[in-house]
Amino acid sequence: MDLSTFLESHQSSELYARAGFRLLSYGDGKARMECPVGAATQNMNGDLHGGLLAMLVDEVGTVALASADREGRPGVTTDLSVAYLNPGRPPRVVAEARTLKVGRTLGVVLVEIVGEDGKLVASGRMTKFMGR
Repeated sequence: MDLSTFLESHQSSELYARAGFRLLSYGDGKARMECPVGAATQNMNGDLHGGLLAMLVDEVGTVALASADREGRPGVTTDLSVAYLNPGRPPRVVAEARTLKVGRTLGVVLVEIVGEDGKLVASGRMTKFMGR
């Protein structure tokens, strides 16, 4: 699957739409994505739910890795870690992913999620099995 076909199917998924994710940019092993912080995505404290932050790491990291791979492979997540540092407050957070390595079998990406106030909300690291 090439990168454009992957992105089209990825962005048209119901899960992606319900989370409100919006891809802002991608290419050369990097990607930026935003997530609204509103009624559908907030926890009981009014902040972005931690599960959605983890999902955001996975989503933006996958796009970054696929954009770094010659074949546009999205890979399969084998390890994902998230450090929750500050609350994600309305109206949105922005995630930036940077590919550290993409090879025949593994890919590694780092993600930083920042709030409107410029504070680091979360940082994540993901490893993906790329196949072969």
